[in-house]
Amino acid sequence: MRRLVFFAFLLCLIRLTISALPLCDYRSPQTDLSDLGISFSYKYHNDPYGVSDQDRNFGQLKADYSRLFDVPNFGFGVSVQTDMTISVLRLSSYLISAEGNLKRYIAPDAAYFGFAGVSGKSASSYDAMRLAVSLGIGYGRFADITPLAKAMNIDDYLINRKSITKHLNDLDLEAVAFEIDSIDTYDSFADLLAVVQEIIEESGLAKTGGLDALDIYEMGRIIADDDHSRYCGGDAKVGLEYELLDPFGGPSELLATAAFNYALATTPQAQFLAQGAVSGSSDILHTHQIEIRLDYDYVLTDTVSLASSYSFVRETWDGVHTDIHTVLLEAELTPIETAQVILGLELSHEPYFLEWSTDITLLMSMDLL
Repeated sequence: MRRLVFFAFLLCLIRLTISALPLCDYRSPQTDLSDLGISFSYKYHNDPYGVSDQDRNFGQLKADYSRLFDVPNFGFGVSVQTDMTISVLRLSSYLISAEGNLKRYIAPDAAYFGFAGVSGKSASSYDAMRLAVSLGIGYGRFADITPLAKAMNIDDYLINRKSITKHLNDLDLEAVAFEIDSIDTYDSFADLLAVVQEIIEESGLAKTGGLDALDIYEMGRIIADDDHSRYCGGDAKVGLEYELLDPFGGPSELLATAAFNYALATTPQAQFLAQGAVSGSSDILHTHQIEIRLDYDYVLTDTVSLASSYSFVRETWDGVHTDIHTVLLEAELTPIETAQVILGLELSHEPYFLEWSTDITLLMSMDLL
């Protein structure tokens, strides 16, 4: 049953992301995207009947940080993932991985680049930390299209409120997006709103009397919202990786590597991201590592958003596979600005599991004063 749900989930992602819109045609002179997520849970239970097997005393910490920076001449990427399970009654486990790379394009308007990187990984199943450096070539770029996504959200809002008679044309949308992208050049946020208001009113589509105070307030809220970054593009790269430290105490090896990243925003409300990497020694069929991750999030309304992800990790040593599958589904409800409800479902399967592990999380919070 879970396999059917999983494959249906993947088919929905593919169907929702196969058609590209002009949103991805926008090009920003600088892309700087970052994301940080941290979660912690702890449970303690002392069995009242004295059955030690029923006692519970464990906690889990997860942290995920990533940053992507790109300008015409160069770019860099950083990512760190941490997953720790701490238990007093059972074996504790952890998995920590970090990676950084620097890209140099052959020309400001070119997509070909050379790269250098370093990566590290430590796990409770390793004898020591793994450390490696890499060099290679690649092709592709990422673009931050958040400014145009915000401009399109402003356009939709004004249409729904009948503050403009029809949708803004492409030139006006790009002009609004350019000003939003140039927010750091303004002396104040009010100055930016005044320029955006001027562009919309001079388009000739605004209602008689121009935009009112509520329109200006909502435009400011949309521009200031940094919770939903949108980006498009991708890259692919191949290279060589030299293993400075082997996690099982073996000799240092020269590995072949390949990786790809792909991002697509079908609408201002949707974002799809696919990432993959593979590395292996000369005997790549018997010793290799594979990592694949798919992410999709969708903003249904101003108060409801959905997020989902699937990750697959395989490590093969001397022909023996170790596979880890993880599926995450999350719904976030914000009925008012001071209240938040999050419902999450996590399915995971690791070696020696007899069935999929299932975790359901319900979080409710509210600021009363």
